[in-house]
Amino acid sequence: MDDRDPLYEEKLYDQFPAGADEGFGPDQGFNTWVRVNDPSLFTDEAKELPAIRAFLGLDRDDAPFLSVNFAQFKSSYRETEWFLHKPHRAMAGDAKTGIQGAVDGFPANPRIATLVINHDRTLARHVTKSIVIEDGKQAGQMIYKEDDGSL
Repeated sequence: MDDRDPLYEEKLYDQFPAGADEGFGPDQGFNTWVRVNDPSLFTDEAKELPAIRAFLGLDRDDAPFLSVNFAQFKSSYRETEWFLHKPHRAMAGDAKTGIQGAVDGFPANPRIATLVINHDRTLARHVTKSIVIEDGKQAGQMIYKEDDGSL
């Protein structure tokens, strides 16, 4: 197998340790997609606010997006390598990636736009957080690289 084989890179990602083996798994809040505009996560009082109603799509069926999802990953682990290099698989719930869940409503043939905030901090060593908004056809992702306190 050489680097032209599509499975080559996947075998490289799988050489990284699983986050759960070192305290960065789903039980610690990592490597799991969670829909954050889920109405069941909000109090009745919050759902009375017009901006929250719009965020949750409570007043109409034609909300500009269908779901807003969150996940965090610790750099240099298997799940992070999949997330960074094959986001279409990491967001789709492909169990091979080691990531639990999926971006709710993730399109079968997605276009993914990505914005990385604090990329100057690199994507190595620390926690990377992702917010993904999807509309059934495409997904927009904002990745936030945490501050390591040295800046």
